[in-house]
Amino acid sequence: MKNMFQRHQLIIYLSMRLLGAVLGTAILLTTIMEALTLLEQMTPILERHLGGKGIAHYLILRLPLLFSSILPLSMLIGAIVMFTQLTLNTEITILRSAGLSTFGLIKKLIPATLLLSAIALLFYDQITPRSELNLAIWWNKTNPSPEKSKDFYFYQKLDIISVDYIAHGGNKISGLTIYKRKDRSHLQSILKADTAKYINKQWILSNAKMLEVAPGVPLQFIDITDPKKLIWNVALTPRNFVELSIPSLPQSFKTMFVQLSHIEPFRSPTNTLKTAIWERFFLPFTFIVMLIIAIPVTSIPPRTGLKSWLPIYCLGAGLFFIIFQEVLRALGKAGTLPAPIAVIPSLLIFIFAASAIILMIEEKP
Repeated sequence: MKNMFQRHQLIIYLSMRLLGAVLGTAILLTTIMEALTLLEQMTPILERHLGGKGIAHYLILRLPLLFSSILPLSMLIGAIVMFTQLTLNTEITILRSAGLSTFGLIKKLIPATLLLSAIALLFYDQITPRSELNLAIWWNKTNPSPEKSKDFYFYQKLDIISVDYIAHGGNKISGLTIYKRKDRSHLQSILKADTAKYINKQWILSNAKMLEVAPGVPLQFIDITDPKKLIWNVALTPRNFVELSIPSLPQSFKTMFVQLSHIEPFRSPTNTLKTAIWERFFLPFTFIVMLIIAIPVTSIPPRTGLKSWLPIYCLGAGLFFIIFQEVLRALGKAGTLPAPIAVIPSLLIFIFAASAIILMIEEKP
């Protein structure tokens, strides 16, 4: 064990420096984002008379989303800060005199980079979707005017289901309309209900009426009076309705794959789901790109010190990468580009460009 520690002592030292810088940056940026988010939501929270507990509850549930979304940028800033410190302390000079090349330095930092990407992936896939769903349920439960919410619709196999709004954390549906279809082109019936309430793990309709679309049947709504027909047999729970009411709600790999197979109700377009899946698969490469973009900072001349513009250039390049990446992803989600083309090229372009710049810097006398 001791021999292994000594053999990998440099990797451990550099990894701890990188982890400390990145996580410290992430905590700082997340705190700032939390403060800005709270300023935006303070009025609605106080209007609902939730008090200090409501503010704390909101901040805790919103924390995973802010932390996970800020991690890639924190990787860039943290790497720049670490490399600047190592360079100004002449540690980079010592490492190079010991025979460590720039690409050797990158290689030794890859384990820490992959660990950070694994943390981000854990938040993206497991923690953030659950916390955001719980936040949405709590926000809906405490909403004094749910009727002002935006209406929404979703697909359940061939059926199209429209909802005016939901209340009480999804336990009450108002303005429910179910369009049952034989296939994608032929309507079978339309069911309308003023409300649907979740009672004893089943949905009970009220003021429901049905319109049958069939040859020889008058096109008019008929009131449903049979209590058995007022039970809506569907496997959806209040949590599902809250999730379906918010199109931008983060989702796990499992949920996205199930929605792509149309096994469960879905609202997000197929292109959006495919792009999100590819984006998450290649998340580790995003962190590696951020690391490589920050590497030129190690070329700061010792006498120049903090007067060098290299950290600013690297930060600008990283921000440009984020913007370029988001533009391609937006095109992918809109269906303009295939999902792989919307995700992979931006990574390859910046990896090759940053590597070429590093080689140019190293070739200078």
